[in-house]
Amino acid sequence: MMVDPLSILNAIISGILIGSVYSLVAMGLSLIWGIMDIINFAQGDYMMLGAFITYWMLVLAGIDPLISVIISFAIIFGVGILTQALVIDRIIDAPFVSQVVSTFAILLIIRYGSETVFGPYTRRVETWYTGITYNIMGIILPLPEIIAFIISILVTLILYIFLNKTYVGIAMQAVSQNRDAAAILGINIKRMYWFAFGIGVGITAIAGTLLSTFYPIYPEMGAFFTFLAFIIVVFGGFGSIFGSYVAGLIIGISETVSALFILPTWKDVIAFLIFVIIILFRPTGLFGVKASS
Repeated sequence: MMVDPLSILNAIISGILIGSVYSLVAMGLSLIWGIMDIINFAQGDYMMLGAFITYWMLVLAGIDPLISVIISFAIIFGVGILTQALVIDRIIDAPFVSQVVSTFAILLIIRYGSETVFGPYTRRVETWYTGITYNIMGIILPLPEIIAFIISILVTLILYIFLNKTYVGIAMQAVSQNRDAAAILGINIKRMYWFAFGIGVGITAIAGTLLSTFYPIYPEMGAFFTFLAFIIVVFGGFGSIFGSYVAGLIIGISETVSALFILPTWKDVIAFLIFVIIILFRPTGLFGVKASS
């Protein structure tokens, strides 16, 4: 099957644009996993909530997603802290199976609660920039995806600065490295966990807002993105924000480029194959640190 170079270039660019949104979902998961050592199976469903918040803000109040991105982060940040206080705090030291069952229960509550409230219907966000594309020498650049890419870079930079230049961010990293030592130094462990979970799901809500501008919204959309987030976190390296961003771009590119050579319905298999290869040959991921013995 012959594919012209321009089509491949378009696929790469498209993969970078969509991969940047994948990265945000994965960064939220990586933050929670890295700091709290909790696997949040509901990560993609918080993203879905962010998408629905954006949709209803636009429909009911006429608020553009470029503005509601802040609102969806704030709301889901609050929901995350509430989830942490009511559920996660109680299972933080529980056996691994109890943690898995608890976050999976949160997934079911969010997903099927949303389906009960909103119905199992697919919705779309229509804005003034919906459908606008730029054609630069045969390279197709959809404006909504360009906006999503730019915002994803800004969010990544803000998160990096927060984690490395603020007291709370540095304290959160200290907790991730040694919880007991951090407590001795006077760091409020519970508060750091609240921030970690709130920010982790809040970033995912931003991804939902950005995704809603060019992707259909429905209550079960989180399942696919949770699966991708796990692959990206493993690929990029556990706890590595930069690794999650780079891995998200690579996964996005692999999907769009492979769709040129195989049936589009099979392109998601490529992400799974990458996951298997990474587990076999590089368990710590691209930017993960090998644990000392």
